[in-house]
Amino acid sequence: NGWGAHAAEMSLNMHKSWSVYSQANRDRVAQAEHEKEQAARAQRCKKGHEDVSTGFSHAGEAQQKFALLYEPPPGLRKEEPERPEDAIPDTPENQKAREFLKNAPTKGLWMPLGQEVKVMQCWRCKAYGHRAGDRECPLFGKGNIQLEEQRKVVEDPMTQYLQEQEAEKQQKKREKEERYTAATTVAVA
Repeated sequence: NGWGAHAAEMSLNMHKSWSVYSQANRDRVAQAEHEKEQAARAQRCKKGHEDVSTGFSHAGEAQQKFALLYEPPPGLRKEEPERPEDAIPDTPENQKAREFLKNAPTKGLWMPLGQEVKVMQCWRCKAYGHRAGDRECPLFGKGNIQLEEQRKVVEDPMTQYLQEQEAEKQQKKREKEERYTAATTVAVA
């Protein structure tokens, strides 16, 4: 057939030659980038912007790199104690929650009597101290009325049953009134 090789061997040979070509191309690009960086560094050194021995742009950068060596170890550092109210942003709507946490005990398993500690953000009003759906939320019960009704049905199936019972009572009451009015109009006539 004149080719001297099987069709599968031809595709393998093409793949090999392509991979050699692409590797050579990657090497050529990497070499060009390296040469460009070396030229830029030499230019900076000539202008005096960079210390040739360290390679840092200025002394401040070298101090930042080695700052760890000059800091005291963790046991000797004076760290401010974490306060629970710092977990909540200092905004007017969060003042109540921050005041409560400021006076709350921080040592041991002590809980203030009759109060619940909640360090969480509401998804609806974005204030801290309650969750979406809690009665403390100023947006509780507002919004899409149909969605609220569906949520109530899902959370408490008895609400739907009670609503159906109430509707049946109202229907019986209306029917009773209609019979009474029909009976009184027949008796008067």
